[in-house]
Amino acid sequence: MNTWCTRVVRKLLGAAAVAVFMAGGAHAAPTELKIAYPVDLPSWDPTAVTFPAGQSLFKAVFDSPTFMDDKLVATPRQIESWKWLDDTGTKLELNLRKDIFFHDGSPLTAEDLKFTFERASKNKAIALNGMMPTVTGIEVVSPHQAVMTFSKPTPTAIKSLAFLTSYILPKAYIEKVGEEAFLKQPIGAGPYRLTGYQRGSRITLEAFDKYWGGKPAIDKVVFEIVPDSSARVAAVESGRVDVSVQIPVREVARLQKSPNLEAKTYPYSEMFILQMPSYVETFQNEHLRRAMQLAIDKQGISRAFYNNVAQPLSVLATKGSAADVPDFSIPFDREQAIAELAKAGYSKDKPVKMRLLSTNNTFPSDYDMARAIAQMWSQIGIETTVEEITMAKYLELSHSSKLDGVMLYVWANATGDPDLGVGRILDPRLRFSTWKDPALANELDALSTEMDEQKRLASYHEIMKRASDNAWSLPVLQSISTIAHKKGLNLPTYQTGYILPQDYSWK
Repeated sequence: MNTWCTRVVRKLLGAAAVAVFMAGGAHAAPTELKIAYPVDLPSWDPTAVTFPAGQSLFKAVFDSPTFMDDKLVATPRQIESWKWLDDTGTKLELNLRKDIFFHDGSPLTAEDLKFTFERASKNKAIALNGMMPTVTGIEVVSPHQAVMTFSKPTPTAIKSLAFLTSYILPKAYIEKVGEEAFLKQPIGAGPYRLTGYQRGSRITLEAFDKYWGGKPAIDKVVFEIVPDSSARVAAVESGRVDVSVQIPVREVARLQKSPNLEAKTYPYSEMFILQMPSYVETFQNEHLRRAMQLAIDKQGISRAFYNNVAQPLSVLATKGSAADVPDFSIPFDREQAIAELAKAGYSKDKPVKMRLLSTNNTFPSDYDMARAIAQMWSQIGIETTVEEITMAKYLELSHSSKLDGVMLYVWANATGDPDLGVGRILDPRLRFSTWKDPALANELDALSTEMDEQKRLASYHEIMKRASDNAWSLPVLQSISTIAHKKGLNLPTYQTGYILPQDYSWK
């Protein structure tokens, strides 16, 4: 065979080998991702509710003006740059990206930003109104530039634009179809479009090819709503879903041994706290509250349920955040707890009775923790009945000041800033505050306008120490997140706890 023929034969054989490889030997990366998720959204209006567990869904469909990175630093997102126009912190120039589109193909502009905040200002039931209450107006300078005006200095404005309820809504679409139709078929400017929704069952998202950050690597994402944690474990173990989140910690070590799965436990920017309703007479006794706090062996709870990953807290802030007070500690001291309880007029022979409310498997080992706390209290003379409650029911009771027991609650603060932590937890005027001391209002107002960052943080630290000394709201543990997923999936995790399929890819 001559040289020319040899080359031709080799080329033909090579082409045939490639065809065989492409047809049967290669495995294309999956284009779909299924996630077992513990909760559904209470509403598809992302500005209407402060719902930490739903932020991952909102960020997939709506994105956010700014974003808190893994070091809890505010970074550009839909707003690519900003600057204060005055020394008082009342006028903030915002520059929007010019390449953002809503899912109907229309561009996102400063008019949409203005519409979003004006809509909230007209309806006090929209949570955005309470999360950024100092916004008084937005001036549209150009299609992609606006000036946000505040009634008083607002040093946390940029962080707030990355926080709960801060999403830009489509003005033209909502005005065209109406509020009710928008809630049934919402559109945003996020990396995924909502293409299917069965309440309490399934959320189907498809990649948006005009997303400013580029079309996501995974074309289709299905969130299966699976409230039961054991069912979420079974779903990922059987291969019915690719990812399961908020699984019991005890299951993580077992799933790590699976040849097909990866699993991990990691701390993130939420904290377990015990919310005290100050309007219930029993909890007005400071000695009782202190006894409740001193009797909790936080490290023991972390060891029992979280493999020592969840960090005990003494103030209403997560470890290492700007709000943390690392040199302050409320120790576990059962004898001192007994002494404080005696000052309140109670003992094991004359116990006080109360209810402890907790969700069950909404967060890893939440109900187990509640029962452990009740047992610790029983050892000093507090008879506690642990009752399961849904997050929706708790919010209903707390927002109407009808909570009649202590609530084991998870507070999300993806900014790490004290204004969005203790500044909201203890603000007596806010609906999600259960400790309502009117004397705190003016003090918190003064701090919320302090533009000197060092002075602002130092003053907040003093309030947090006082809050812990008086047990107005009891910090317990920095929350942890758990996740299990199929091997072969590139799945970054974040200190904020967000589940962001737009950042995932199959290897």
